[in-house]
Amino acid sequence: MNDIMSSSDIMLKVTNFEAYKENKEISSVWKSVVSKVKNYNASNDDEMTLGEKLAVNTRVIELKNGVLLVETDHPGWIQYLNFHKKFIINGIKMAIPDVKITSLAFRVAGSEISLSERYEDSVKKNREILEKKLDEQEKAARKYVEKSGSQKNNVEIPAEIAAKFDSIIKNMLTNSENK
Repeated sequence: MNDIMSSSDIMLKVTNFEAYKENKEISSVWKSVVSKVKNYNASNDDEMTLGEKLAVNTRVIELKNGVLLVETDHPGWIQYLNFHKKFIINGIKMAIPDVKITSLAFRVAGSEISLSERYEDSVKKNREILEKKLDEQEKAARKYVEKSGSQKNNVEIPAEIAAKFDSIIKNMLTNSENK
């Protein structure tokens, strides 16, 4: 029997057979595990169970650093997948113990978000938070210096130490602006 493959699957197979084989195995296990998800509100007359609908409307994109990226046809499916995330991860772990999956990430079909882009967004957000904290600490330090400078018993800092402090401040400000 001839299997029909997409051009992206063919390219993946040609460039990296091991990754293709692992991805194919994860994809088939994904379909098997997800199809077992039950909808407790469904009647027995339904043609397809919730799990079968999820299996048809989702596909595995990539596995990176323990995070499995899954694509869905519609954002609504992501809610169901999030609700059953623990069940799905445990099912995959039982079926393929060698593959380490710690979390699931989702995207809607048509968006080109990859796991590395999500990581970069997270790094950018954390960098902004750290820069804000650095600015607050710098303001507090300046306020303290101004306050202590106005006192009568101010001790003069040696020129070498003052130069070192200026160098450190300059490096901190330069490094935070470049990132």
